[in-house]
Amino acid sequence: MNSPAIDLDWRRVHFADSTIIDLHAHPGLKISLFDRVFTAPFHADGAFNPFSFRSNYPNLRRGGVAALLSAIYAPERQIVLQEAPILKALRMLRPRVWHAIFDGSYFDVANRMLDDLERAVAAAADPATGRPQAQVAHSPAELEAILAQGSSRPIALIHCLEGAHSLNSGPGMTAQRLLANLEHYFRRGVAYLTLAHFFENDLVHPCFPWPENIQKFGCFRSERDITLGLKPAGEQVVERMVELGMLIDLSHCTPPARQRIYDIVGQRAPLLMTHVGAYAINPDPYNPQDWELRRIADSGGMVGVIFMPYWLAPHAGKRGLNSIAQTLRHFIDVAGSEHVGIGSDFDGFTDPPDDLPDASHLGRLTQRLLAERFTVQQISQIWGGNALRVLRQGWGRQGVSPAR
Repeated sequence: MNSPAIDLDWRRVHFADSTIIDLHAHPGLKISLFDRVFTAPFHADGAFNPFSFRSNYPNLRRGGVAALLSAIYAPERQIVLQEAPILKALRMLRPRVWHAIFDGSYFDVANRMLDDLERAVAAAADPATGRPQAQVAHSPAELEAILAQGSSRPIALIHCLEGAHSLNSGPGMTAQRLLANLEHYFRRGVAYLTLAHFFENDLVHPCFPWPENIQKFGCFRSERDITLGLKPAGEQVVERMVELGMLIDLSHCTPPARQRIYDIVGQRAPLLMTHVGAYAINPDPYNPQDWELRRIADSGGMVGVIFMPYWLAPHAGKRGLNSIAQTLRHFIDVAGSEHVGIGSDFDGFTDPPDDLPDASHLGRLTQRLLAERFTVQQISQIWGGNALRVLRQGWGRQGVSPAR
């Protein structure tokens, strides 16, 4: 039996045959915390650098990205209060940033960060023509209109939230206020909410979040009880998200919380895990097991492979293309090629692989997948075809459209 030929024209596959969508990255963090200019070039190497800007406009354009689901993360105060008190020095070194993050509720901070991103994107105009280089898509209709502009289209950024602590607008939070704040974000154009993050919030408990290489000087060591799951308020919010058509991201949730969400949602809405590895390859509770991959596929949802070797392999090195390709293959074998994508987590204070350090190098993954005999159809599904389907089916799917 003859083996299929490898399509060596990776540029055609990458730039013409694929609509590249990253399910999870954090340009807003670098814009809000460090005053990064979205359109300014920034060369990023493989070294861990919290001040780098890996998902800026020049890198996204060079990498062929059509749309980016931009995760807004209001930094959790426990990072400074519990995990790394040394970071209290920021109060003196960067007082403006300190007050922007720690003065006011998480709800206020997240909304300010959404505003910051919108201003940065609005300022991203071509200096020669004045045409926008990027636009925020607040609804599926706005996303379709941007993508329909062809090869000269601006890059679409879609709002997302990481961590349901962003629903908390102050003392005395009730389930009713959480639901009202959820709907506020939906009306602002937030496509999905990652329910958990680093610490327990009003809805859910998280997995242990810290890579071992940052657990130094007594920092980032507090444990998590992963037998705890979804709270009653979390069940109400999950139900309301299904009703609204706001997508649910289970990344960072404990295994019991994920189990409960699978049972609540069933096949009523596509479920996401946007930036994870495979438990079968790297058995960390953060990563979904094979039965979970099948439940997510049954919902019509998808999983996105994170670009961080620590979560992809039990003995991670500095290079990651091998692990990314291996994880993609496993996800396809278990869940099917219609339920797999990419969630780089660029600019989330992560440590990307040396051989894929920022968005400008995404073509290297296409080269690798072609060499591994992934089909052109599988590659186009991975890069964005599946994400487009999920957004079309699950974002505002109940006829309730986001509006500014």
